[in-house]
Amino acid sequence: MSAERQMFGGVRRGTNLRDHRSAKRWVRGPLAVYYLVLAVANAVILTGTAQLIMVLLCAGTAAVLAITALWPPRPGRRTAEALVFLLVAVHVAQIAVTGNLHCTTLLMLSMVGVGGAVTSRWAAAGAWLFGCGGWVASVAVVPALRTPELAFYSTQILLAAMLGVILFEGLRRRQRQLRTARDELAATAQRFSSLFLASPTGVAIADGGGALVGVNPAFCELVGLTENELIGTSSAPYLKTSPGDPVTVCGIEQRYVRPDGSVRWAWLTSGAAGVGSGEPWTMIQLQDVTDRHLAEKAVRESDRLLAAVSAAARRIRTGENARGTIIAAVRDLAEADTVTLLEPCPDLSSLVVTDSDGAAIVGTRVPLDNTSMISRVYRSGDPIFLADPDQDPRVSPALLELVGGRSMHWQPVVVEGTPIAVLCVGWRRRVSSVSDHRARAVELLADETALAMDHERLLRRLEQMAFTDSLTGLPNRRAWQSSLSRLFGASSLVVAIVDLDHFKRYNDTYGHPAGDDLLRHAAAAFAAELREGDLIARWGGEEFVIALPGRDPEDAAGILDRVRRAMPRGQTCSIGYAAWDAVRDAAETPEGLLERADNALYAAKDAGRDRVQAAEPVALPI
Repeated sequence: MSAERQMFGGVRRGTNLRDHRSAKRWVRGPLAVYYLVLAVANAVILTGTAQLIMVLLCAGTAAVLAITALWPPRPGRRTAEALVFLLVAVHVAQIAVTGNLHCTTLLMLSMVGVGGAVTSRWAAAGAWLFGCGGWVASVAVVPALRTPELAFYSTQILLAAMLGVILFEGLRRRQRQLRTARDELAATAQRFSSLFLASPTGVAIADGGGALVGVNPAFCELVGLTENELIGTSSAPYLKTSPGDPVTVCGIEQRYVRPDGSVRWAWLTSGAAGVGSGEPWTMIQLQDVTDRHLAEKAVRESDRLLAAVSAAARRIRTGENARGTIIAAVRDLAEADTVTLLEPCPDLSSLVVTDSDGAAIVGTRVPLDNTSMISRVYRSGDPIFLADPDQDPRVSPALLELVGGRSMHWQPVVVEGTPIAVLCVGWRRRVSSVSDHRARAVELLADETALAMDHERLLRRLEQMAFTDSLTGLPNRRAWQSSLSRLFGASSLVVAIVDLDHFKRYNDTYGHPAGDDLLRHAAAAFAAELREGDLIARWGGEEFVIALPGRDPEDAAGILDRVRRAMPRGQTCSIGYAAWDAVRDAAETPEGLLERADNALYAAKDAGRDRVQAAEPVALPI
């Protein structure tokens, strides 16, 4: 029988039988002593045959009472009724054997005792009739009993019988009341037991020492243990308390890890109440709120994910680098320890870490040779998760050591079906699965990464278009103006303007497409004569501008002459240039320098074209 039924199932039949036997043992033991004392008294007071008979009867009765007290007979046997007749018979026999009417007192006491101890109506009535009839028979047979006191004892024995009847009826009434109260208590306890067992809320009861003495099925289901495993154990793990802490809890949400590793959330309430004079007992209630907790957590995670996506979108709209924002969001939402972003090198021979959170590995390269997990994810475009990556030969042990990865997830960053990068997410603890919100967060933020990178690429292209001449591919006038101010930081600078001779006539003769083609070839030829660090741009129409930082006028003249000779298709060009020195010409502006070069160009054209002409130096103040 379960602990709950033992506690709350009402008064059980086994318990009643034990209590009944205990009560009988308590009565029969003292009676055995009484009859033993009576045997001794008879041995002292009586003599002759009466002494022998009464000692044997009293001693035998004491023995029978002692045996039935130590080894009660099985239920159903009428041993108690037989003993009642035996007790009465002993006192009837004592009156008849001794011929002493005063022994009627002992018979009267036994008859009164029958009324207070026997519950069977027929047994009580039989004992009284047997006692009264035996006394009358003894008086009739033994002449010595017919004394003047006979009337007195006749009245007394009738009064004793009446008193026994009164006691018997009072006992019976009291027993009926007790049975009614017991049945009501049993019914109440049974109803409580049914509610206790059927309650959808987990309920447990702990005794004054904090040990669990009763648990219902809902409690067992929630904590993942059986009733037998719970009964007798401490209630502290379920109350989340330490020794000495109060056990009354108004209501808090608690996390419970079951033996199989699964997690349940419950709303915990408890209360203590005194039981008798001992320590108070405690009732613990656990309402399973796991579904609600997970739903609320999902809402929170969705809010966090939405906030992360919004932040990334804001940075993308403002033109900022959104990589760091997205990587930090991935680490937060995936509850990861490290997140790295790998992008392909310009030669597509390897992937390089361009941003990282949780590990200082920016700049680390991974070859695209299909031998690594990162390479496989990049080429296939399929995400891969490994709970134990150290067991897979495709995962680099060096990389795992760098990021401290115990479990890893690789997520491709895809734009229009083509992978452009890889997100590596690592945990320093073992993660058995990413099939929950973490995988969704990584996937969604990988899409945001793709959007950010594509947006960045588009911005670079637009910027390049804004600063690049669409016909020749050279920097345009805007780019030239932006760069010239920066080049003024050099110690010396030469600026030249190149103009194609008779370009309008060439256009009129060969057509505008041929003219455009000439401009493209001229731009490529001019750029080929310049060194790294020099700048050439299309100024407009058939004019180009060249900046030669760090060159003196003599070196610049030689370079510009090579540029002049590089003019393709048998055409010519004129070049005017001006030199600037940081010390000598510190007061001159970029506009002034360019104006001097323009004046030199006009001088070259006036001198017959197809030549390089130096500008006049800056006039020094007098």
